[in-house]
Amino acid sequence: MARQKKAKNKKQKINNTNRNREVAALFFVLAALICAYAIIVPDSSGILGKAFANIMFQMFGTATYIFPFILLWSFIVHISKSVELRGRMDFIWSVACMISGTALFSFSGLLFEINTYGGWIGEKLFPFIEQLLGITLGFSVVAIVFIYSSAKLLRISLSSAVYHFIKGLFEESEKDKQDKGKPAPNVLERKQEPPVIVPEPIIQKFEPVKPNIVNKKEEKSAKEKIEKQKQEKIESKSFDYKLPATNILKSDPTTSFETNKAQLLERAELLRTTLADFDIAAEVKDIIPGPVVTRYDLVLAPGVKIQAVSNIIDNISLTMRTSSIRVVPIPEKAAVGIEVPNPESVIVGLRGILESRAFENSKSLLTLALGKTTDGEGYVTNLAAMPHLLIAGATGSGKSVGIHTIILSILYKARPDEVKFMLIDPKRVEMPIYKDIPHMYNPCTSAADADIITNPREAASALKKLVTVMEDRYTKFAKEMVRNIEDYNNKMTETGGEKEFYIVVVIDELADLMLVAQKEIEDSIQRLAQMARAVGIHLILATQRPSVNVITGVIKANFPARLSFQTTTKIDSRVILDALGAEDLMGKGDMLFLPPGEARPARLQGAYVSLKEAEKIIDFINDQNFPRIYEPVAVEVSGEKLDPAEEKSLKDLVPALTLINERKRVSQDLLKANFGSSARATNILSILEMKGFITKPEGTNKWQINYDRINEYLEMNS
Repeated sequence: MARQKKAKNKKQKINNTNRNREVAALFFVLAALICAYAIIVPDSSGILGKAFANIMFQMFGTATYIFPFILLWSFIVHISKSVELRGRMDFIWSVACMISGTALFSFSGLLFEINTYGGWIGEKLFPFIEQLLGITLGFSVVAIVFIYSSAKLLRISLSSAVYHFIKGLFEESEKDKQDKGKPAPNVLERKQEPPVIVPEPIIQKFEPVKPNIVNKKEEKSAKEKIEKQKQEKIESKSFDYKLPATNILKSDPTTSFETNKAQLLERAELLRTTLADFDIAAEVKDIIPGPVVTRYDLVLAPGVKIQAVSNIIDNISLTMRTSSIRVVPIPEKAAVGIEVPNPESVIVGLRGILESRAFENSKSLLTLALGKTTDGEGYVTNLAAMPHLLIAGATGSGKSVGIHTIILSILYKARPDEVKFMLIDPKRVEMPIYKDIPHMYNPCTSAADADIITNPREAASALKKLVTVMEDRYTKFAKEMVRNIEDYNNKMTETGGEKEFYIVVVIDELADLMLVAQKEIEDSIQRLAQMARAVGIHLILATQRPSVNVITGVIKANFPARLSFQTTTKIDSRVILDALGAEDLMGKGDMLFLPPGEARPARLQGAYVSLKEAEKIIDFINDQNFPRIYEPVAVEVSGEKLDPAEEKSLKDLVPALTLINERKRVSQDLLKANFGSSARATNILSILEMKGFITKPEGTNKWQINYDRINEYLEMNS
């Protein structure tokens, strides 16, 4: 039912898009006809037509005749559904074509002594270009600009056209040379040629091969899936996918936070006197204002310990009338930094960081725009270098927004065939907006059925199979004699082979998974964290309860990169960062990020992106209808061997589903009465839940039965 609804929504979107294109096409064809009539016969087009023609000829001169052709081309673009719409770029190239056309007619009137006129724009451009480049060179440059803008508007590749033209010339010359070298054919000899005798075909008899006994419906469905995947793969190679534009997001509330110099100096003096009251001599060396906190760098008097400042944090907070003050040593300055929250904080938008030079120049597909530092600079990092990230934060601290920011950062960098997401959300509330994106991945299902994983048992199975994907990739890389995914993809680029995509696993609430299947989850995470980096698999684990039972020593040892939002206790801060400080954060995106290899965490204000903005980005991606595909290894892993107990339970699946369909209920007692033992009934229940035949909503103790899925499965296996 969900799949049919998804297909229906997609079909409705396509119909709406087609309808909009048809309306726009009708507008452009009418505009082209009206403009052409007004320009060619202005005296018969009324007052408005005559005024329009006069204005156009005064502005553009002879280049006015180009305008109806531009409108006619816009009609062709909108009426042809196979042609891609480029609204903004088409407008820019149309303007460039008109302006360069006016200059071209002004130059041609002088060079070739013909009666052309470039209008007011041509009169202004002509003397400037003539003085800058001269008449001949200026004409050449303007002609090139006109040809280039016209080609861009008409979607013609000039390089390809020139290449094919030169190639055709070479082929013609080679053909002429070969024809000249050949002797003239003799008609008599051609008539005396002996007839060609075609031998009779030899028919061989083969013994018929006894076929294996296979379920015909399964064989047919498997063939259909293979054909569908092949078709999708061919389509995706030539699919022109566009990365989202930053203008989808709202502009930052302010480009720079305002600083009141007098107020900063006053607070610095208050800080110095407060320390002096506790016999701590210090001088303020630097004041570094930021969007949320301001850092005061103090030089302590000789013999004063940093711990002396840390011990009176509560007194400093009371005097400065603020909370969440943090003390950080700054060895490079031989100073102590005291981070004091601003009276009024500024929201850090994601758009400003995405448009920063650091993000745009980053070549990594896994570039993350985390937020801004205390001095207001955008903080950009690379997930591939971490290679895995551990996130913790209490409720309301900004953890969920931080996860959205991380996912959207990658969506702004990577195509669906370059990076895929395996999203695990046991809470079922944070990630539903991503369920339809073509970047979705689940090694347990086919590409078309990939969805967000919410069941802990299903998550354990998916992580286990992801380990198999990792091992298969290592085998493949070893055959090609490469060390990592970058080298493999570079080699495939040279040889024309299939590249591998990155897989980013995001687990929003690790604690819920560890409660249900701790051993399976921890074992899979350990193996992936230790080995998966080289084959392009990266983990992002998040939890709001960073206790030692959830973030075990095994997990911490393999996650050198840590990101902590505000925590409720000092113990939680020590668990996630191995240091204090997270408990003193302000919440709402205030975070400490500990990069791998660094001794101290950096304080950042996380970038904020609203749910509506995220939905706009998702809609932009989904509207492109990019085919969701997997590499073959992701589908083949489902053929792994089962243990005997699980294999026996799968054999009991059809009888169990038939029983549930007849009784219209399910329970362990019902299965035990029909299948003989409690252990067998428990295994069947577990498989039924893992495969989605039954679910148990939170807060209830009653199974809900998916009868549509049961009937579909029984029909396939009947």
